[in-house]
Amino acid sequence: MLRTTLCRTSVALPRLSGARLLHQLPPMPAAIAEGCEPFLSKRTTNLLWTQWQAGLLQRLNEEVKGTPHATESVVETVMSTARDRQKILMFNYASLALNTSFFLAGLKPHDAQASRAYPQPSTHMGIVPTFYGKTLATAIADQFGSLPQFKLAVSSAAMGMVSSGWVWVVKDEHGRLGVVPTYGAGTVLVQQRRQCGPGDLVTAVQDGQGGAAPDAAESSASTPATTSAPAPAAPASRFDSLAQSSAAGAIGHHLYPLFCVSVFEHAWLGDYGFWGKERYLTHFWDCLDWERVERLWGDQRA
Repeated sequence: MLRTTLCRTSVALPRLSGARLLHQLPPMPAAIAEGCEPFLSKRTTNLLWTQWQAGLLQRLNEEVKGTPHATESVVETVMSTARDRQKILMFNYASLALNTSFFLAGLKPHDAQASRAYPQPSTHMGIVPTFYGKTLATAIADQFGSLPQFKLAVSSAAMGMVSSGWVWVVKDEHGRLGVVPTYGAGTVLVQQRRQCGPGDLVTAVQDGQGGAAPDAAESSASTPATTSAPAPAAPASRFDSLAQSSAAGAIGHHLYPLFCVSVFEHAWLGDYGFWGKERYLTHFWDCLDWERVERLWGDQRA
């Protein structure tokens, strides 16, 4: 399920000339309001939310004003503009805002983790939600061999991207995990700019309507993939192992995001410098909110 904190009710952005403010910036996710150490400093989380995210929503407002999209939620705009080449800026701003929100909502400072020594998914059946009778930890072990190998697959995907984008970890309708990179404003909500979401997606994502609480703002994304195929032969390198885990033929038709990591330079530049991408990805695992990921894993909508 895709949880977002995008909101359209509270006033937080400068007023656009002659336009009603449709998309507003809600408060920063409470867990990272004081930063997300040791992954992101308070300065960086503040910049990502109050400048980057706010700017995306402001520019989205400027693009949609006076159009039928002016009454849509951010998610609706992503879905309705994905096929239209004439609305590329609308799609880009809406998708980037949605992705940024999902990325930041999946973080929790290391000191706030349930297990500070080594935050990781639980291995105890019955304590956490299960999907197809498996805990998330069991699914990771079955498909990747171990948690370190899983982390390596995700980090390798991010290190292999030479342009900006996102790396997503998703589950499919069969309970299989996948590592899916998307570039630029790409999102797992759509594939090849086709609208692919389930019909009830919008009502399940918080957009400020009905006063939904943040914890109720969880939804899932669905996107078609190539028909399932037998798993390829044993990989020869870490990048081959990534391909085995994330190739379209290795996962099903519907993808449900569990978490994502930003592969934009502005996410690591302030804290780690130009060449700090690897350290940035290393510290990401210290602050991933595994409890949230497990809740999304255990959701039975798939």
